[in-house]
Amino acid sequence: MSSKTAGAPSIQLKGTNFGIRVVFPNDLSDDLLLASFEAIPEQTYALPMGTGVVLDFQSRSCSNHLVGDILSRVVWPKGLNVLAWIVSDDESAARLRRAGFKTEEPALEYPKTANASTNTLILDRSLRSGQHEDYAGNVVLVGHLNSGAEIFAGGSISILGKLKGLVHAGLNGTEGVYIVAGSFEPQQLRIGDKLYNQIGTDMKWWKKPVIITLEEDGLLFRDWKLEAETA
Repeated sequence: MSSKTAGAPSIQLKGTNFGIRVVFPNDLSDDLLLASFEAIPEQTYALPMGTGVVLDFQSRSCSNHLVGDILSRVVWPKGLNVLAWIVSDDESAARLRRAGFKTEEPALEYPKTANASTNTLILDRSLRSGQHEDYAGNVVLVGHLNSGAEIFAGGSISILGKLKGLVHAGLNGTEGVYIVAGSFEPQQLRIGDKLYNQIGTDMKWWKKPVIITLEEDGLLFRDWKLEAETA
Protein backbone atom coordinates (compact mmCIF):
# COMPACT_ATOMS: atom_id res chain seq x y z
CA MET A 1 0.00 0.00 0.00
CA SER A 2 1.26 3.52 -0.74
CA SER A 3 0.21 7.15 -0.77
CA LYS A 4 1.63 9.58 -3.29
CA THR A 5 1.31 13.05 -4.71
CA ALA A 6 1.48 13.20 -8.53
CA GLY A 7 5.08 12.92 -9.69
CA ALA A 8 6.44 12.33 -6.18
CA PRO A 9 7.91 9.21 -4.57
CA SER A 10 5.46 7.13 -2.55
CA ILE A 11 5.05 6.85 1.19
CA GLN A 12 5.06 3.11 1.88
CA LEU A 13 2.68 1.50 4.38
CA LYS A 14 3.82 -1.90 5.60
CA GLY A 15 1.89 -4.26 7.83
CA THR A 16 3.86 -5.55 10.84
CA ASN A 17 3.24 -7.49 14.03
CA PHE A 18 2.82 -4.22 15.94
CA GLY A 19 0.53 -2.57 13.37
CA ILE A 20 1.73 -0.35 10.51
CA ARG A 21 5.14 1.01 9.53
CA VAL A 22 4.98 4.29 7.60
CA VAL A 23 8.15 4.61 5.50
CA PHE A 24 8.96 8.10 4.20
CA PRO A 25 11.12 8.38 1.04
CA ASN A 26 14.40 10.23 1.56
CA ASP A 27 13.98 12.29 -1.61
CA LEU A 28 10.49 13.57 -0.79
CA SER A 29 10.44 17.24 0.27
CA ASP A 30 9.00 18.11 3.68
CA ASP A 31 5.98 19.83 2.10
CA LEU A 32 5.17 16.86 -0.14
CA LEU A 33 5.77 14.44 2.72
CA LEU A 34 3.21 16.27 4.86
CA ALA A 35 0.69 16.48 1.99
CA SER A 36 1.05 12.79 1.20
CA PHE A 37 0.85 11.79 4.87
CA GLU A 38 -2.29 13.88 5.38
CA ALA A 39 -3.89 12.26 2.33
CA ILE A 40 -3.76 8.74 3.79
CA PRO A 41 -7.35 7.86 4.81
CA GLU A 42 -7.96 7.87 8.54
CA GLN A 43 -9.51 4.39 8.42
CA THR A 44 -6.12 3.03 7.38
CA TYR A 45 -5.06 3.38 11.03
CA ALA A 46 -8.11 1.60 12.48
CA LEU A 47 -5.97 -1.03 14.20
CA PRO A 48 -6.78 -3.52 16.94
CA MET A 49 -6.19 -2.45 20.53
CA GLY A 50 -2.56 -2.69 21.57
CA THR A 51 -1.13 -1.95 18.14
CA GLY A 52 0.08 1.27 16.61
CA VAL A 53 2.21 3.06 14.07
CA VAL A 54 5.96 3.37 13.57
CA LEU A 55 7.15 6.40 11.59
CA ASP A 56 10.27 5.42 9.63
CA PHE A 57 12.18 8.43 8.26
CA GLN A 58 15.08 6.28 7.00
CA SER A 59 18.11 8.62 6.69
CA ARG A 60 16.34 11.94 6.15
CA SER A 61 16.88 14.84 8.54
CA CYS A 62 13.94 15.57 10.85
CA SER A 63 13.79 19.25 11.74
CA ASN A 64 11.80 20.58 14.68
CA HIS A 65 9.46 22.21 12.16
CA LEU A 66 8.80 18.91 10.35
CA VAL A 67 8.16 17.02 13.59
CA GLY A 68 5.82 19.75 14.83
CA ASP A 69 3.86 19.74 11.57
CA ILE A 70 3.54 15.94 11.60
CA LEU A 71 2.16 16.10 15.13
CA SER A 72 -0.25 18.98 14.56
CA ARG A 73 -1.44 18.06 11.06
CA VAL A 74 -1.52 14.23 11.15
CA VAL A 75 -0.77 12.48 14.45
CA TRP A 76 -3.09 14.46 16.74
CA PRO A 77 -5.99 15.08 14.28
CA LYS A 78 -6.09 11.40 13.24
CA GLY A 79 -5.47 10.10 16.77
CA LEU A 80 -2.48 7.97 15.76
CA ASN A 81 -0.80 5.80 18.38
CA VAL A 82 2.84 6.38 17.40
CA LEU A 83 5.04 3.70 18.93
CA ALA A 84 8.38 5.02 17.66
CA TRP A 85 10.07 7.57 15.42
CA ILE A 86 12.81 5.64 13.59
CA VAL A 87 15.60 7.56 11.86
CA SER A 88 19.21 6.64 11.06
CA ASP A 89 20.36 10.28 11.01
CA ASP A 90 22.17 10.59 14.37
CA GLU A 91 21.43 14.28 14.90
CA SER A 92 17.72 13.81 14.20
CA ALA A 93 17.53 10.75 16.47
CA ALA A 94 19.20 12.67 19.31
CA ARG A 95 16.81 15.59 18.84
CA LEU A 96 13.79 13.29 18.99
CA ARG A 97 15.08 11.55 22.13
CA ARG A 98 15.63 14.89 23.86
CA ALA A 99 12.00 15.72 23.11
CA GLY A 100 10.89 12.49 24.78
CA PHE A 101 10.08 10.45 21.66
CA LYS A 102 10.91 6.74 21.45
CA THR A 103 13.47 6.10 18.70
CA GLU A 104 13.99 2.32 19.12
CA GLU A 105 12.06 -0.41 17.35
CA PRO A 106 9.02 -1.46 19.41
CA ALA A 107 9.68 -4.39 21.69
CA LEU A 108 7.37 -7.18 20.60
CA GLU A 109 6.51 -9.91 23.05
CA TYR A 110 7.23 -12.85 20.81
CA PRO A 111 7.32 -16.28 22.41
CA LYS A 112 10.79 -17.66 23.00
CA THR A 113 11.52 -20.80 21.04
CA ALA A 114 13.92 -23.27 22.62
CA ASN A 115 15.18 -26.20 20.57
CA ALA A 116 15.89 -28.93 23.10
CA SER A 117 17.88 -31.08 20.67
CA THR A 118 20.42 -28.33 20.02
CA ASN A 119 20.01 -26.48 23.34
CA THR A 120 19.38 -23.26 21.43
CA LEU A 121 17.12 -20.31 22.30
CA ILE A 122 15.80 -18.42 19.25
CA LEU A 123 14.63 -14.83 19.79
CA ASP A 124 12.60 -13.57 16.82
CA ARG A 125 12.88 -9.88 17.70
CA SER A 126 15.29 -7.09 18.47
CA LEU A 127 16.33 -6.25 22.03
CA ARG A 128 16.26 -2.63 23.12
CA SER A 129 18.10 -0.78 25.88
CA GLY A 130 17.49 -2.27 29.32
CA GLN A 131 16.43 -5.70 28.03
CA HIS A 132 18.43 -8.75 29.10
CA GLU A 133 18.48 -12.40 28.06
CA ASP A 134 20.30 -15.14 30.00
CA TYR A 135 20.32 -18.73 28.71
CA ALA A 136 22.36 -21.81 29.58
CA GLY A 137 22.82 -22.89 25.93
CA ASN A 138 23.19 -21.12 22.59
CA VAL A 139 21.26 -17.95 21.72
CA VAL A 140 20.23 -16.86 18.22
CA LEU A 141 18.84 -13.32 17.91
CA VAL A 142 16.93 -12.71 14.67
CA GLY A 143 17.13 -8.94 14.99
CA HIS A 144 19.33 -6.20 16.48
CA LEU A 145 20.94 -6.04 19.91
CA ASN A 146 20.62 -2.33 20.58
CA SER A 147 22.84 -0.23 22.87
CA GLY A 148 22.12 -0.97 26.51
CA ALA A 149 20.74 -4.48 25.81
CA GLU A 150 22.55 -7.64 26.94
CA ILE A 151 22.78 -11.33 26.11
CA PHE A 152 24.53 -13.83 28.40
CA ALA A 153 24.83 -17.41 27.14
CA GLY A 154 26.47 -20.58 28.32
CA GLY A 155 27.04 -21.46 24.65
CA SER A 156 27.49 -19.43 21.47
CA ILE A 157 25.68 -16.20 20.52
CA SER A 158 24.54 -15.41 16.97
CA ILE A 159 23.10 -11.97 16.21
CA LEU A 160 21.84 -11.69 12.65
CA GLY A 161 21.45 -7.92 12.83
CA LYS A 162 23.49 -5.22 14.56
CA LEU A 163 25.48 -6.06 17.68
CA LYS A 164 25.46 -2.75 19.56
CA GLY A 165 24.99 -3.94 23.15
CA LEU A 166 26.86 -6.29 25.47
CA VAL A 167 27.34 -10.03 24.89
CA HIS A 168 29.02 -12.76 26.95
CA ALA A 169 29.31 -16.22 25.38
CA GLY A 170 30.73 -19.30 27.11
CA LEU A 171 29.52 -17.94 30.41
CA ASN A 172 30.18 -21.18 32.27
CA GLY A 173 33.53 -21.94 30.69
CA THR A 174 32.09 -23.95 27.78
CA GLU A 175 34.75 -24.54 25.12
CA GLY A 176 34.40 -24.12 21.37
CA VAL A 177 31.86 -21.31 21.54
CA TYR A 178 31.71 -18.25 19.30
CA ILE A 179 30.00 -14.92 18.73
CA VAL A 180 28.56 -14.03 15.32
CA ALA A 181 27.38 -10.53 14.39
CA GLY A 182 25.79 -9.27 11.19
CA SER A 183 27.20 -5.81 12.01
CA PHE A 184 29.89 -5.44 14.69
CA GLU A 185 29.26 -2.30 16.80
CA PRO A 186 29.33 -3.56 20.42
CA GLN A 187 29.71 -1.81 23.74
CA GLN A 188 31.53 -4.82 25.18
CA LEU A 189 31.97 -8.53 24.51
CA ARG A 190 33.36 -11.55 26.33
CA ILE A 191 33.98 -15.18 25.54
CA GLY A 192 34.61 -17.22 28.66
CA ASP A 193 36.89 -15.16 30.88
CA LYS A 194 38.34 -13.13 27.99
CA LEU A 195 37.15 -9.55 27.73
CA TYR A 196 37.52 -7.50 24.55
CA ASN A 197 37.34 -3.78 25.25
CA GLN A 198 39.45 -2.26 22.45
CA ILE A 199 36.29 -1.19 20.67
CA GLY A 200 35.98 1.87 18.46
CA THR A 201 34.78 3.12 15.09
CA ASP A 202 38.33 3.05 13.73
CA MET A 203 38.77 -0.70 14.15
CA LYS A 204 38.96 -2.95 11.11
CA TRP A 205 35.81 -4.92 11.93
CA TRP A 206 33.52 -1.99 12.75
CA LYS A 207 30.06 -2.38 11.15
CA LYS A 208 31.15 -5.54 9.35
CA PRO A 209 29.86 -9.12 9.64
CA VAL A 210 32.25 -11.07 11.86
CA ILE A 211 32.67 -14.34 13.72
CA ILE A 212 34.68 -14.25 16.92
CA THR A 213 36.24 -17.32 18.53
CA LEU A 214 38.53 -17.99 21.48
CA GLU A 215 41.96 -19.03 20.21
CA GLU A 216 44.78 -19.83 22.62
CA ASP A 217 44.91 -16.83 24.95
CA GLY A 218 42.84 -14.27 23.07
CA LEU A 219 39.93 -13.56 20.76
CA LEU A 220 40.22 -14.18 17.01
CA PHE A 221 38.15 -12.10 14.58
CA ARG A 222 37.29 -13.31 11.07
CA ASP A 223 34.97 -12.25 8.26
CA TRP A 224 31.60 -13.93 8.52
CA LYS A 225 30.74 -15.06 5.02
CA LEU A 226 28.10 -17.52 3.87
CA GLU A 227 29.29 -19.05 0.63
CA ALA A 228 27.13 -21.18 -1.64
CA GLU A 229 28.31 -24.74 -2.15
CA THR A 230 29.36 -25.70 -5.64
CA ALA A 231 28.50 -29.05 -7.20
